[in-house]
Amino acid sequence: MDGDVRLTYRELREEATRLARGLSRLGLAKGSVAAVYLPNSTELVTLFYALQKLGVVIAWVNPNYREHELRFILENSGAQALCLFEEWQGYGCLSAALSLEGLSELRTIVVARPAEGFASNDQRVTTYAQVLSAADAADADTTDTADDADNVDATDDLGTSQDAVSPDDLSMLIYTSGTTARPKGAMIRQSQTVRAGFSYSLGVNATEDDVFIGILPMSHSYGCGALLVQPFLLGATLVILDRFSAERAFALIEKERVTLQLGSPAHYIMELGSQAREQYDLSSLRAGLIAGQIAPAGLITKVEREMGIHIASFLGSSEVGPGLSIILPYPSPLGVRERSIGYPLIGTEAKIVDPVTGEELPAGESGELVLRGWHVTEGYWNNPEETANQIRDGWLHTGDLAMRDEDNLFSILGRIKDCINRGGFKVIPSEIEAVLVQHPSIAEACVVGTPNPVLGESICACVILDSNAEDLTLADIRDQIRGRMADFKLPDEMVILTEFPRMPGGLKVNRYGAGGVVELAKECDTKETLRRC
Repeated sequence: MDGDVRLTYRELREEATRLARGLSRLGLAKGSVAAVYLPNSTELVTLFYALQKLGVVIAWVNPNYREHELRFILENSGAQALCLFEEWQGYGCLSAALSLEGLSELRTIVVARPAEGFASNDQRVTTYAQVLSAADAADADTTDTADDADNVDATDDLGTSQDAVSPDDLSMLIYTSGTTARPKGAMIRQSQTVRAGFSYSLGVNATEDDVFIGILPMSHSYGCGALLVQPFLLGATLVILDRFSAERAFALIEKERVTLQLGSPAHYIMELGSQAREQYDLSSLRAGLIAGQIAPAGLITKVEREMGIHIASFLGSSEVGPGLSIILPYPSPLGVRERSIGYPLIGTEAKIVDPVTGEELPAGESGELVLRGWHVTEGYWNNPEETANQIRDGWLHTGDLAMRDEDNLFSILGRIKDCINRGGFKVIPSEIEAVLVQHPSIAEACVVGTPNPVLGESICACVILDSNAEDLTLADIRDQIRGRMADFKLPDEMVILTEFPRMPGGLKVNRYGAGGVVELAKECDTKETLRRC
């Protein structure tokens, strides 16, 4: 369901088949690459399954991206086709695409939801409706005896002679966010996409009776597997939301009796803080998952107590997309969900190693999380150097700082690069953040390192105040921490923000990129700093 548009599975299959026929007539075939630059919509869903039918590799483009990011993915992927809205949220997506020069391989641009009377002088441009019409016209010229779309083989279904799609064929390229380096396109195969999508159901016990709300961007690894693949494998219902607001989500949950909400900590924090929550009946919600950043201490407990939802964290990434690597089975005790992300998926391996020596570390010691198994990408598209750097001897080096306990439960502590070196002492930001958010005046916290001429780095606590907070000082938060951890972990600086900058899509906090938390902390004129630092 997307607004007033409702499709049954049969209707979706039929439209995806028609669309695949039309795209095939435009020259797209197995092994071609098509960039999908769409927000959550019925067109995105239908295009996804049409392209998968053809064996066309999808290069995902976040709908929040602009010219620079779009150009990079089009160039890097060598996409022959681009699918987009003419305009979305006031931004001219088509105009931006047409302004990009030098893309010699881009031969087709499919525009969904064009304005009335739309026309383009660019010969590459066609519309979603025209692609469907071309397929229908071609069908009218041929004899098609396949009355039941559910009982035809791949060749008859498309009316083409193309090679059948196999489980080992490439399904998609999932690009990393590229906060501190150029994005990399993780290559994901068809079988991996299916198996990865199903893996989410382990954390919420999803069945065909469930109703999912689609608040995650489906162009993102998490949203793709959890919403674009999982419900369709199960035969469940999906309700689409193209852009999130707490009240819009509440309205859909009440109207459609949504049972599962898979999101990020930010989504749940905004819902908990919304004054509109009491105006809606959210009793149908039973479970959810969160990822994208480490869940703030106490969030899982607060969601369960105030909203009645069983939620848990898990670990995913572009390199194991569109799925995950570690998850807790449903249901798991609240205490376990607060401190752990769970166990490795069946058929996969995970271990904690010394980031320098690569030697495996025993339970209770923190180090880098490395992964091996069916869920790991075979590498990055057109990037053998980064492939060799990230995947060594079959093990994916995640860059995540993690720990395993005696029961083989894994916990994520942060990113290795997030660690602050304060005078030779290594400080893990998430450890301090977990204590900070227990202060009654602090709603959210993000701890980063800032330059210090003596110590190398200072510890800067960036916080968002609770709506009822009157005042907060650096002395207050130091008192909050003092005695609960070593003195060298006490914040040296404090910055009060109204919101944290986030990566496109709104899931992850932007710590290091342009306009990120580190940049804000360095440049903030109102930063409170201890004199001795």
